Amino acid sequence: WRPRSSTARRRLYNAPAGIAAAPADPIGRLPQNAGETAIDNLVLPAIMRRDAARRLFVGHRIQQFFLRALQRKQRRLLSSFGLSACNRSEVSRVRVKEHLASLAQSSEFQQSLAFASLLRLGHVLESYGQLADDARAGLETFLHVEFSTRWPSSDFEPGAELDAFVEHCQKHPGRAFAQSAVHHKLMLFKAIASPALRVVWRSDMERFTQHKYFAVPWTRKVPLVALRGSSGDERDIETLRASGSVEASRFRKNVFAYGESHGLGQSGGGSAELTDWAPGSLMYEFGTLLCTDEAAKVPNHGVTDIEKIIVECLHLCPDGGMEDALPGEVLHDVGQNPIVASSIGPTQHTQVMRATATDFPLMAEQQKPAWVVHLAAWVDLVQVGESEDGFFVSIRTRTPDSQPVLDFLVGLRVHFLTAL
Repeated sequence: WRPRSSTARRRLYNAPAGIAAAPADPIGRLPQNAGETAIDNLVLPAIMRRDAARRLFVGHRIQQFFLRALQRKQRRLLSSFGLSACNRSEVSRVRVKEHLASLAQSSEFQQSLAFASLLRLGHVLESYGQLADDARAGLETFLHVEFSTRWPSSDFEPGAELDAFVEHCQKHPGRAFAQSAVHHKLMLFKAIASPALRVVWRSDMERFTQHKYFAVPWTRKVPLVALRGSSGDERDIETLRASGSVEASRFRKNVFAYGESHGLGQSGGGSAELTDWAPGSLMYEFGTLLCTDEAAKVPNHGVTDIEKIIVECLHLCPDGGMEDALPGEVLHDVGQNPIVASSIGPTQHTQVMRATATDFPLMAEQQKPAWVVHLAAWVDLVQVGESEDGFFVSIRTRTPDSQPVLDFLVGLRVHFLTAL
């Protein structure tokens, strides 16, 4: 099933009706809803109020200490029962549950969280998230009370302008504050100096970031353009990214998967990537706070990026095809949904999935392919159905990223934008 309507995906990215939203001030965890869209959260903004930083880092430390204490108690319990704490096979879990079930009515274990967790899982806790919901809620409530008692209110206030700067960094990561790179850096210095705020290293924030990705750099050969108006005049064509621009395709999993190994190929997020700057460097650690390339955050709707699609497909597919593929290498399909099937407009992204032409038989159809020497490619105009506008252009070549092929395809897109 491959949904074309964007309605279902919008429902997924937004909180379903009837389900309580996360607390405004969670303990030991970080909301993932930063950015301009539901997927603009690969690098979370590393600036926050002082009390929020305390809830995040101190709360996380206490939660992990609580987890370690429970793990030690569970290992002692298993040892006292003559059971192994290392064997986590299905047979072992069943055996542990059966043995503990016979002891569950004992008053000695009625109030034991360590015992209750062992009985529920059949093995020692591996992470804080495996605790029962009520146990996590109880600890979080306790920490809220303790934090409110020990630090009832902040003695420092950042001021209206710094508040606006923090809000901007949360809602528009990678973009300059007040549309001024100089003013943005000035505000960043003020935030660092402010006792009411905390600027955190990106490396420290990454362990609280749920959506992981890897970046592949490449250099654009042809300009990325979009239609500014609707008059069909070439003067309305706007260049979003010039040829020679250094891009980064950031590959992540697709939360709403409708294909095999379904992922997204997002464009740059306005921050330095690991391919250029190592962790520990200021360029990397400040993340989106430095706005290294704001123009890389191009929109998705109305901006079909043909070169990006081709480059990403070449990166993900075996070099030279399946004849010389390494073990585990497979073919991938890369595309960009049209507006009617796209739920996210402001953040450019491609759809990536494991597939071949046999999965989309229409794409393999041929009509009258002709060899074009200049392109070193077979070019075909394939009719689909009986309508005059029901067709697609097919190009088969070993060098889809060559300058002539890219010029042809991008030029064809510009022609359609301005002539139709």
